[in-house]
Amino acid sequence: MLVDGALVPSAPGARLIAGRVVAPVGLVARLADSVAVGPDGSVTAARGERRCSAPPAEAGSGEASVALGPLARCLGAEVTWDGRAKTLGLAFPPPPDPLRTHPPFDPAAPQVAPTAIFTPEPAPPTPRAIATGSPLPRRTAIPVTPSLPLTSPRP
Repeated sequence: MLVDGALVPSAPGARLIAGRVVAPVGLVARLADSVAVGPDGSVTAARGERRCSAPPAEAGSGEASVALGPLARCLGAEVTWDGRAKTLGLAFPPPPDPLRTHPPFDPAAPQVAPTAIFTPEPAPPTPRAIATGSPLPRRTAIPVTPSLPLTSPRP
């Protein structure tokens, strides 16, 4: 069995049964972070945040065994089979990069001067046309008291 390109000896003995690679729990434990066997022989494996369960492949064989291909796919591996060499290949993706966080505050470190907050100046007032004179001819009479005696041209 190849795991991420490295040959992993299957000391407990993986077997090819009915076209499936069946492996005992001891071999599954090399692929997962934790493995648990249920009372019915089902195997639950966890790798990273993935948790998968598989039914037992053989009944009454003593140690619990499970079909390795489907369980490895569930755990996130890419599974390949080489028929000539009768080798199962498992390629797990690399773990994700840890979340980057800011370093803790160090008061002795040089500090960056605070940036001035930009406030725009108010816009200049909109120029308006200054009206000179009366916009319409005046039609109302303006009473004027004459200072001189006025004579009427009519008799």
